[in-house]
Amino acid sequence: MLMLAVLLMAAMAPAQAAQKVRLLLDWFVNPNHAAIFAAQQSGAFARQGLEVEMIAPADSASVPLLLAAGKADLAVGYQPQLYTLVDKAVPVMRVGTLIDQPLNTLTALKTENIHTLKDFAGKTLGYAIPGFEDVAIQTMLKSAGVDVSKVKLINLNMDAASALLSHKIDGAMTIYRNYELLELRQQGAEPVTFKPEEHGVPAYDELILLAKSDTAAQDPRIAPFLRGLNDGVAYLRAHPEAMWKAFTQAWPELNTPLNHQAWLATLPLFASDAGRFDEARYQAFARYMLDNKLIGQIAPMSRYSLPGTTLTR
Repeated sequence: MLMLAVLLMAAMAPAQAAQKVRLLLDWFVNPNHAAIFAAQQSGAFARQGLEVEMIAPADSASVPLLLAAGKADLAVGYQPQLYTLVDKAVPVMRVGTLIDQPLNTLTALKTENIHTLKDFAGKTLGYAIPGFEDVAIQTMLKSAGVDVSKVKLINLNMDAASALLSHKIDGAMTIYRNYELLELRQQGAEPVTFKPEEHGVPAYDELILLAKSDTAAQDPRIAPFLRGLNDGVAYLRAHPEAMWKAFTQAWPELNTPLNHQAWLATLPLFASDAGRFDEARYQAFARYMLDNKLIGQIAPMSRYSLPGTTLTR
């Protein structure tokens, strides 16, 4: 009778409430967040016992600080940014990866007679993120033997694609391979692109997941989140058009041909294993940041990232 009473009580008890996760995005919702949306829409997060809220920030620069202040549980950030955050003692760290390769390119228009990196000698090049993109441009040019003192670098106050199309600059670093390159082609331009990781800049993860460094190791939601994200990536790749339709129903203003192209172009770029951590690659990029005086010292790897997240089900 006692066992029967226990079983009846268990059956009558409400289902365990889902654990809430406030995820602060790096920018407004866009195709770079498709895998997160798919994990929500497909029920992948729910099956892991999570209720994930995607929050678009009012100011992208404030995202890590809001996370550090406890205004979110996780945030989307960038690997190059991570080193400067740690160098400034901001208590955040990487716990997973969303896009595990660079998206940036150094791009010119073919009409400017740019065919190789050497053709940028004497040209004007634009960038949007000082302290990394300008340094990356110089690294790439030096790899081709270009005298960087004879190249003019300007911090853009307009989007890079428009600056190229209006011939205000000869080349730009802030041309992402899954969006602005498509935009340029849509405008009838023929871009010439150079990938940083092929010209002296160490490979890096474009989008990573950040958590507070003082609580990440004890947070029981992180491993389920990464499992759900992995399932979301798989579901997205299996059902790209169904997810696109759901995405544009949620955000009708994003239903444009360019965003649809970007959606499809981003599919192969998502990390299949969000929890995988390549310590050697992160160490190499830390050395690059230090050598270029972008950080004052290299911290232990345990300060940059969790050593590895258990993804067994």
